[in-house]
Amino acid sequence: MNPTIEINRLSHRFGRQLVLNDLTLKVPAGSIYGFLGRNGAGKTTCIRLLVGLLTPQKGSLALLGENPITWSSSLSRRVGYMGDVGFLPKIMTGNGLISWTRALYPSWDKALEERLADTFQLNLKKLISSLSLGQQKQLAFLLAVASRPSVLILDEPAANLDTVARRQLLEVIATLAREQETTVFFSSHVLSDIERIADRVGILSKGNLLVDESLDELKESIRKVRFFWDRPEPPPVEFSESYRVKQGRGETLITLRVKDEAMLQGAARDAGCAWEAHGLNLEDLFVELTGEE
Repeated sequence: MNPTIEINRLSHRFGRQLVLNDLTLKVPAGSIYGFLGRNGAGKTTCIRLLVGLLTPQKGSLALLGENPITWSSSLSRRVGYMGDVGFLPKIMTGNGLISWTRALYPSWDKALEERLADTFQLNLKKLISSLSLGQQKQLAFLLAVASRPSVLILDEPAANLDTVARRQLLEVIATLAREQETTVFFSSHVLSDIERIADRVGILSKGNLLVDESLDELKESIRKVRFFWDRPEPPPVEFSESYRVKQGRGETLITLRVKDEAMLQGAARDAGCAWEAHGLNLEDLFVELTGEE
């Protein structure tokens, strides 16, 4: 099956600052892809390139097999995008904006529109300028999904939402992917949201893609391993490919990919020390892979 989203050797600069560096990834159809990175890692730049708001300087992108920079009418009707709510016309009411948007999409689902407005308890008679930031986010999300898109691209969709509203939004995303096989590509700083619904993740750090794989495989393969001893001098425990090493009194903590426990047993045996390995949740993995020493 061809990937719904394909990015190949994408690089982008703002002045002298390299924001994306030779980025390559593919998003399978029907998957929920969580796109992670610290502030300034390049997530929003990548998403804006993906939806045609920026022009690639190097490399290529394909969205449903098309170049997004052309943004054909057929592509626009199959893609839902939610970015910064600043694009919402503040002098319109929620009802007015929904009516205007509904006319652009033959596939618009009026029942889904009404269900989401009710779930989010949106007062659509009010001017958008009088809605809270969280309510504006919910309205923007409604506009992105009620057209029943084949691909849904979301940049920090849960920002400014309380716990209940965030959970409601996540349930809608999961339902679209499960029942309609909608491909979802979304960024979030709330890692528990990614862990709740994503089946694949990408982690950016300073423009470089550190991880692009199944969430289950990622959590299964990366371990934080403690090597410890009871003698004055630390044993020489090291691996050629590790994400983080922290030396403490009587122990060395190493975060690395573990293909099998034999590699850990062998390293501990050669160094004459004991070891223990611990699994990591997504938040811990993110800190270990992107945090500074």
